[in-house]
Amino acid sequence: MKVLISGAGIAGLTVAYWLRHYGFTPTIVERAASLVTGGYKIDVRGSALQVLTRMGIYDAVVAASTDMQGALLVDKDGTVVKEMTGDAFGHRVGEDLEIVRGTLCQILMDHISDAEFIFGDSIRVIAQSSDRVQVEFSKNSPREFDLVIGADGLHSNVRAIVFGDESRFVRDLGLYLCVYTVPNYLKLDCLEMQYSELGRVAAIWSSRGDANAKACFGFVAPSVIDLRNRAQQQQVLTSVYQGIGWEVPKLLSMIPSAPDYYFDAAAQIRMEQWSQGRVVLVETPAIALHPCPVRARVSHSSVATCWPENWPPHPGTIARHLIGMKRRCVHSLRSIRTSGSNRLS
Repeated sequence: MKVLISGAGIAGLTVAYWLRHYGFTPTIVERAASLVTGGYKIDVRGSALQVLTRMGIYDAVVAASTDMQGALLVDKDGTVVKEMTGDAFGHRVGEDLEIVRGTLCQILMDHISDAEFIFGDSIRVIAQSSDRVQVEFSKNSPREFDLVIGADGLHSNVRAIVFGDESRFVRDLGLYLCVYTVPNYLKLDCLEMQYSELGRVAAIWSSRGDANAKACFGFVAPSVIDLRNRAQQQQVLTSVYQGIGWEVPKLLSMIPSAPDYYFDAAAQIRMEQWSQGRVVLVETPAIALHPCPVRARVSHSSVATCWPENWPPHPGTIARHLIGMKRRCVHSLRSIRTSGSNRLS
């Protein structure tokens, strides 16, 4: 059974792993020219830890974890007002792990390296019949698959093609997140520094094995920001963070030279149904806020934490099984706490 997965993020790579494991033939199409690495820190906890073991990647994730040793909370002038351990700051207990999103993606990809990847392309047309799906790509030749899975996140291309415009389903929360790489000029070693107040958070951190640092800004916006207009985003950042000293002006000045740049809204996708014929959506924004301000407190491998034990299903019912998996994820995530120290509202 040939399955096309749109999106080489954590959800898409995890689904590809399990489909391969049970004898299906997955193909992953990703808009980016190569695997997107870097990004913000995410926590892996609860049942997700069990999934890492079942997938045989637990030791690799432990070895690549951030190993954050502490956090310094500062005021507007950069005076340290509180010191915290890394675990206390991250609300980690027991065996909870923290890893950079892109690092986890790389680990997952390494474990399905013989799967077919199509980078630098995206789905343009999806045409379904009773027994197959005809897919047209933006660049590559058309192909047929038995099933298409949209694991392409908040701004899902598959969702837009099959279900309609994103505006019909998105619940905008008025929060925005910006993350990018900067030189580690503060010589941080597995340490995070953060300024926070109601409506504004600014942070810089460096994790194990990273010669650089990450600058992070999470804030409540006074108006809607165009997610395709980088100039407007920088203007809003400058305006929102005006009056804050510490390292904020310097960090903002580094945006134009950043080798990577991530800016998105915190939002949630709400839909009455998640499949249509042979197309199914498996997206983390459906079951958790995306992105959670400054730090992702809910594991982005949450889709994998609910993977059923009784796989593989009959090929004709695979979409229904994936929808059932999503419902189990929703139930499971209700017990996962969101950090209080970094909340914007």
